[in-house]
Amino acid sequence: MKIGSFAKRFNVSVDTIRYYIELGLLVPEKNGAQFHMNQSCLDDMELIVELKILQFSLKEIQQFLSYKRLTINIDIGYYKKLLLEKKNNFIEDKKELNRFIRLVDNKLQSLDQPTVPCSSIGIPISFVPFFYCPHCKIPLIISDASILNSSISAAKLTCSCGYFTSIQDGIIITSNLEESPYCILNDETMKEFNPNFVSLREKGDQWIIKLLKEQNLSNKVVIETNIDISVSLPKYISSLDLDTFYIFCGFSLTMIKKLRNFIERINPKLRVIYIQNTDYTLPLKPGSIDVIIDSITTNDICSHKNVFPITLLQNYINQDTKVIGNYLYYHEGATSLLNFRTLYPNSHQHVLYPNYLEYNLEKEGLKIQYKTVIGSTDNPGIFLDYHEQGEKVNLIGYIADHII
Repeated sequence: MKIGSFAKRFNVSVDTIRYYIELGLLVPEKNGAQFHMNQSCLDDMELIVELKILQFSLKEIQQFLSYKRLTINIDIGYYKKLLLEKKNNFIEDKKELNRFIRLVDNKLQSLDQPTVPCSSIGIPISFVPFFYCPHCKIPLIISDASILNSSISAAKLTCSCGYFTSIQDGIIITSNLEESPYCILNDETMKEFNPNFVSLREKGDQWIIKLLKEQNLSNKVVIETNIDISVSLPKYISSLDLDTFYIFCGFSLTMIKKLRNFIERINPKLRVIYIQNTDYTLPLKPGSIDVIIDSITTNDICSHKNVFPITLLQNYINQDTKVIGNYLYYHEGATSLLNFRTLYPNSHQHVLYPNYLEYNLEKEGLKIQYKTVIGSTDNPGIFLDYHEQGEKVNLIGYIADHII
């Protein structure tokens, strides 16, 4: 029987049969370059199929066939011994599997336990002096406030110019909300990221946190925007300073609530402000932001808006404000840059270019004081839909402050 017919008979590929021949599991006759699968091969293949169903490894099958060939026939006692050993292994595996099932069940039960509401949900009263009209630059008028344990869970914030925002369920909901242009991070979009790219991002986030911990953040305001698809601070929230105000700003109210639930479970004593906003017009005091966290926010924002994000935050920064973050770029001439301009014609000019970040920061009076290459990858995943296969996308970490 020819090898093709033999493979078809056992419903396997010709490559599988050739591999079995290479391992010595099958020993066919050979006529020139052609294999002839004889009766011995048929008998051995039937045994191989039977043993594989019984979960024997190819190495175990190889040993069994060797014993069979040396003793001319199958020794029933030897076969029974192997089967008994395999059965005992299954029993041990079953015990271990049952143990893991119990562990998973216990974890599921713990997650199903009703969450005890955190009494501190809301905006800290100590943050009230930071509430300003973004147009008139004067303090907002607070009315109809619900206060519990020094936190504002609901209120109206207004200005005589007509500006209005509100606090609902402890979250600041700004007016003029737009539809998000971003793909929200969820189980489906997670599949679009290659693990290598995720690891690279994690290295970048760790670099940001390391630098942040070196800063004096006592009574400072730290903001991270665009949390819908990229966020750095919450993963390290348990180690952050308690006397700092942290502002998280994003498009999706669902995402904000998930983030709040996570933070309040890990570190409920933090002073955190959550803002649903889509245009960076924030009800904050001019010059109130001390640190801006750029968790590749520049790349995300500038892909969809023809504006540099620091320009949008210019009213809220002061002479000591620092920007700490990560930035993705390609080397000039990369095909990925051409792909990007085709897919995102309304993006900010020259985003993803090596000198883009420094040039635009300097236009806003900021200068990079230190930067380092975090790493690169040639396979970030399909989330970066403009990426050209084989090219490297690079990630840098940087810290910038005002030009003196």
